[in-house]
Amino acid sequence: MRRTLPIRRAGMTLVELLVVITILGLLAVTVLPSLATSAESRRTRETTRMVSSFISKAQGRAIGRQEWSGLKLVATNTTTSLAAIDIFLADVPDAYRGDTTSAALTIATAPISTSATAVPASAGDISTIVTPVGIQAGDPIRFDGRGTLYEVTAPIATTAIKFRLRENLNGKEDMGQTLHNTFWPALNVPHTFEIYRQPQPSGLPLTLASGRAVDLSWSGFGPPQANGIANTYQTFSTLGGPGISTSILFDSTGRLRQVVIGAGRYAVTGPVFLLVGRADRAGQVYGVLNTNDDSLGANWQYPDSYWIAIDPLTGLVRTSECTPNATTVLESQAWIRQALLAGGT
Repeated sequence: MRRTLPIRRAGMTLVELLVVITILGLLAVTVLPSLATSAESRRTRETTRMVSSFISKAQGRAIGRQEWSGLKLVATNTTTSLAAIDIFLADVPDAYRGDTTSAALTIATAPISTSATAVPASAGDISTIVTPVGIQAGDPIRFDGRGTLYEVTAPIATTAIKFRLRENLNGKEDMGQTLHNTFWPALNVPHTFEIYRQPQPSGLPLTLASGRAVDLSWSGFGPPQANGIANTYQTFSTLGGPGISTSILFDSTGRLRQVVIGAGRYAVTGPVFLLVGRADRAGQVYGVLNTNDDSLGANWQYPDSYWIAIDPLTGLVRTSECTPNATTVLESQAWIRQALLAGGT
């Protein structure tokens, strides 16, 4: 007689199912936020690596070409943005010396103020000075090949150029000129001239993806200053404001030489710091962090943001995470400044 075997049904009891659901819930609460944070940090780290490689390429290009060149950080719009997602190689155009080989200017204004007007010594000498050659207010102008640099203020007409003494005290190169220590060129006689134009973008840009950007509000250069948290060093936003593009230039030896922010040209007085972080945080001021909203606060307050530093003497690039739990931007730079001193990355 055949014996009937009992039928076994595979499955889970209600108690077992509830235990599994509880474990999954705990994992979702504890593990998934950590994974999300790691992903944010990884995206920024990869973007930082691309930017640092691009900087090294710009430096190598200056050495190879044996002339000043570098990179240009372009704000996402020209009015309000403090985020740059497009980074170009930058070339320094040849000085503009007029449209003809005999181009010359005469100084028409007597030295009774800090500004003057120069007009062509003969017709046609500066017929295309405004738009085609890219002359802008703030560009330095030199007469007769001599050392004194003046500052173009309003190249608004093809018949005259206005220029002034470089008297602004915001750290620009060749500043501190006054009527007492700087001579005007002689009046009513022809003068050869050179106008040093703005760096121009070259080729296609490196476009940052994954919602990352160079935060122009906290990027800057120079040693710490004792002027409060927001001005602990020369920030690009303080010197240029929103929407202003910034160029970083190397000389033919690869050394950092100049930062051009809008119309201002600044001698490099210390390392250049670039803050790479989320584009939606760019331009934000520091504040109390909200655990429920990681888009609030400044990029330097988050450990998923990175600093890039360019050594002023060697032009070498260092990278580091923002120091966790920083309460000031200088505290956030602690690790990158240590990397500069140690020569590491």
